[in-house]
Amino acid sequence: MDKNSSTWVKKQQGYLAWWADQLKGRDLRKLTLLDDILPALEGAKARGHRIAVLKRVYSWLRKVKHVLSVAEDPTFGRLTVPQARPEQWKRTKVIPREHYLLAHEYLAPHWRDGMNVQAGTGWHVSELVRFARMGSVEQYRSEAEGIAGMLVCPQTKSGEPLRTAVSAEVMEAGKRLLERGSLSSEKYALAIKGACTAAGIPPFTPGRFRHSVATWAIEKGADPASVAAFLNHKSPTTTRRFYATHAVPTKVPTLR
Repeated sequence: MDKNSSTWVKKQQGYLAWWADQLKGRDLRKLTLLDDILPALEGAKARGHRIAVLKRVYSWLRKVKHVLSVAEDPTFGRLTVPQARPEQWKRTKVIPREHYLLAHEYLAPHWRDGMNVQAGTGWHVSELVRFARMGSVEQYRSEAEGIAGMLVCPQTKSGEPLRTAVSAEVMEAGKRLLERGSLSSEKYALAIKGACTAAGIPPFTPGRFRHSVATWAIEKGADPASVAAFLNHKSPTTTRRFYATHAVPTKVPTLR
């Protein structure tokens, strides 16, 4: 038995001993959920693990020992084990704006252009790489506030180009990326990590820009539907239907 297995067994034994102490002297056939089990769990740590152990005890008594009926099992069909939240749900993906600005200052110009484009478009890193290799820039002649042009990323998952309205600063950054002609996702991530270290802030990856753009825009008052369309979150049909109601492509508040 390895160390992890041994630790798990010890924890289960601990939960079992805890139940033995909580229910000492009581007939397991006569326990009720409301009067005995839930009060014992009130305020207890690792509630889900304790519930799972108790359910296994009752299941063993019913299916292996055959000393209890389903009717005598207060956990059967009534007490469920809370689902643990995946670890990634507990970690925030949003980069604080002040951290973004600090890292930005420590980047070399080429990587800074990539950061500006991502922060101004909410694109995935893979889309940024494709844009640098074979994208294009379109001037925008409307008087729409905040829109200077469109960055066009080819070959999206739907097979159609991804056209994103951007500010003048982001458009110029996009032009410089196209002039260079390529961007390495691995070196880009390492450059940002190095900039974070130099700035003395927790490291973040460029993959978190998209989530940060969406969160920051909504916190600034942008309509969630506008943000969803801007980031191409929904199906192409939904996005096209949304854009069809507007005279110009929607520009939402971004990091740039």
